[in-house]
Amino acid sequence: MKKMIAILALLSLVVGFGFGQTAVKSAGGYKISALIGSAKWRDVYKDMAAAIKTDYNIDVDFQVIPDEQYDTLVKVKLASGEVPDLIMGNIRSSQVTFNAEKNLVDLSKEPWVSRLTNAKLLTDANGRIFGQPVESSSFFGACYYNKKVFADLGLKEPTTYAEFLKLLDTIKTKGKGITPFYASDKDTWTTQIFMTLGFSVAMYPKDGDIYQKLLTNKLKFTDVPEFKSILSDWVDLYKKGYVNKDHVSATYEMAKEAVATGKAAMMLNGEWAAADIMAKWPDTQLGAFIIPFANKQIMGTGAFVRGYFIPSASKNVANAKDFLNIWSQPKYQNLFYKDLPGYPGFKDVDGGKVLPAVKGLVDNYISTGKNTYELNGPLQEAGPVLSDFWGYYVELSMGSKTPDQVLAGMQKKFADFMKSKQMPGF
Repeated sequence: MKKMIAILALLSLVVGFGFGQTAVKSAGGYKISALIGSAKWRDVYKDMAAAIKTDYNIDVDFQVIPDEQYDTLVKVKLASGEVPDLIMGNIRSSQVTFNAEKNLVDLSKEPWVSRLTNAKLLTDANGRIFGQPVESSSFFGACYYNKKVFADLGLKEPTTYAEFLKLLDTIKTKGKGITPFYASDKDTWTTQIFMTLGFSVAMYPKDGDIYQKLLTNKLKFTDVPEFKSILSDWVDLYKKGYVNKDHVSATYEMAKEAVATGKAAMMLNGEWAAADIMAKWPDTQLGAFIIPFANKQIMGTGAFVRGYFIPSASKNVANAKDFLNIWSQPKYQNLFYKDLPGYPGFKDVDGGKVLPAVKGLVDNYISTGKNTYELNGPLQEAGPVLSDFWGYYVELSMGSKTPDQVLAGMQKKFADFMKSKQMPGF
């Protein structure tokens, strides 16, 4: 009889928390604060938090900050010691930006680490993990486009940069007011995507070597012709009228709606944009293609994943660890991937039905090795100043800076920072 009771108790856990998963032992009953940049926010986080509230009586206070202000605000909070319990960032680069050694809690021995899909990508040079991932890999940089617009105009995905320009020109001349390429320059993190992808692809396969020479002051940004060519390609999109006229005030949210409704043909972004579009406008026919920078069939991707960190100065480190262990469980993670199918950070989580547009990118470029890391990964040592480049790119699109002036500004920002950190060669 005792054995039967024990079995029934175990079955009740399985029913309550999902097949194959046991309940996390937690007293619950506390509050957690989490700081997230606007570009990384997902509405499904509220659903996940509500489920955890029901199961554990844990309240989550999400504080969503405009992306262009996020890193600066986090650094101010870390310096002052007035920190939230959790902060989100790109795990590889944020470990540098937020000075993990000094400011973040080492999570290497947490129980969820054994379930990670891609632990190698999260681990620092000393074998430590400071962040809990949202996904296994991230940033499949491509033009996500409205397939109906393409079909109506008889368009095909380009394989050369000249074909890409011809595609945009056809939409401009025959699209009856459809914006060929939607730019959301108010959200400067979206502006930089063309450059952060294009730089690496144009230099491929020498991009890794060039980035290393930049990091050791053996090369300057102004010395690399591919940087200037990509900047010139970017400003030409504006000069040729392929971009929406309100680009300076246009936002990321506006871009997604424009593509979904067919007011724009495409936007350049990551797979999260595709997931958002399909979640909000499920009838959209969405495709994806890489921009063939320098006529190369190589996709730019990220050497990072989004993740949660615990600041060392948090007054609730134990609760924050407890919460992350709960948050990582399949019952709650499956809610995320039900809404936003993708590639989970944990082996026991169901990634859902991945969008065909995204799966095509992964199958064609990630699985085959036809990819390279975009600029922010190789230059993560200079993470704090990379976002300063974004404003230069917008000034370029507005015509107030030339490619040469942008590169000179980038070099000065970069060199001054590296010198301040006493990096070798500076």
